Amino acid sequence: MDVLTLLRSKNRCLGRFLEISVDFLNTVDQEKLDGLTEFQNQREATLKAIGLYDRKISEVVTLLSPDQKSPELVESVKQELNKKERIIHEILDTDLKIISIIEDTKNKILQEISSTRKHKDMIGKFKSTWVSEAGDELDSKL
Repeated sequence: MDVLTLLRSKNRCLGRFLEISVDFLNTVDQEKLDGLTEFQNQREATLKAIGLYDRKISEVVTLLSPDQKSPELVESVKQELNKKERIIHEILDTDLKIISIIEDTKNKILQEISSTRKHKDMIGKFKSTWVSEAGDELDSKL
């Protein structure tokens, strides 16, 4: 395989990574974050594929002779690398939005936990005071 084919395949893989992120962003229920585990699994698998492309590209580049490094190849490689940069920036923008949703959901959950603890503490205080004040007298009168 030549380096250009590998770079194009890697860019398609990055495009798939972006697609997974955008799909998740567009379909996620911000209250429940349904599908988060599946989203993470899909991205992890895609990252593994990208890593394989990176290794193969490194191998192919080291095997290129000076004769094969033509100006046309260099220009084509630059174009593919520019495409990669654009895709990566889109991924970063999408990831920032996803992180924001996750942070908002986390904060809501923390508020609910705090509220639940306060209510539980309040109920516990009410019960302990009420039982000792009313319970003892009630038992002694009966």
